[in-house]
Amino acid sequence: MKNTSFLLILLFLFTWSKAFSQSIDTLIDVGNHKLHFKILKGAGTPILFEAGNGDDASVWKKILKPIQESTGATIITYDRAGLGKSGIDTLAVNFQQEVIDLERALQKLGVNNELFIVSHSFGGFYSTLFANRNKERVKGAVFIDVALPCFFTKEWSANYVSTIAEKDWKMLKEYRKGLFYVLKNLEQISGFMSDKSLPNDLPVSIIAAENLPAMVKPHEAQKWRECLKSFGCGPNRNYILASNAEHKIWADQPEIVINEISKLYNEVNKNNK
Repeated sequence: MKNTSFLLILLFLFTWSKAFSQSIDTLIDVGNHKLHFKILKGAGTPILFEAGNGDDASVWKKILKPIQESTGATIITYDRAGLGKSGIDTLAVNFQQEVIDLERALQKLGVNNELFIVSHSFGGFYSTLFANRNKERVKGAVFIDVALPCFFTKEWSANYVSTIAEKDWKMLKEYRKGLFYVLKNLEQISGFMSDKSLPNDLPVSIIAAENLPAMVKPHEAQKWRECLKSFGCGPNRNYILASNAEHKIWADQPEIVINEISKLYNEVNKNNK
């Protein structure tokens, strides 16, 4: 009887370990192009990661395993159109369609229910629109030094784009097609997002870097910092300042990002039970 019980425990541990080590690396057809997804299988509400402008899913690699270990969650990362291994429909690409394509891809992957979202930089715009369109599905979010409408106005975007040199446009079009088309339409995107916000009852943590991102000029520092702080202060919001950290905070202070994602995720899951 003892031997039987011991074997059952070993079988359970093997099955549990195998389930949490399974990974999927796949291309999902969303119409005129395919999006590249990497998924670490877990349990409970999946965590969807949304990278910053010009980045693909590989930027998250350093923190995915410890986050899964502390949450047990399924981890979903993907490359947006024209980045990483994802294709792009250059004739029809636009910001709103990218979010619709994400919804379509998740549906094809069988991810149809609740989600927890982690976003960085311009990925905050994508996640905000996704949450705006899927209010009942998104249960929590961690925003890392994200783009917000209070800073990314139409005027700021137009001015920023005007400073990009012609040689840089050519380089972007060849090597970062996704970023090229976002920047070409940045003023329009900022205008569209000017009145979009996260649901008021959504639990959100915002982690701000102490050091300014490259896109923010010194005379804009106060506005950038006040924008992030005001977004993180209020009901269901938590603001964290990461000292001695650059824009990709998890590269300098991984424990802050890992701990906050894990803490909020576990709190949200506990409250939803």
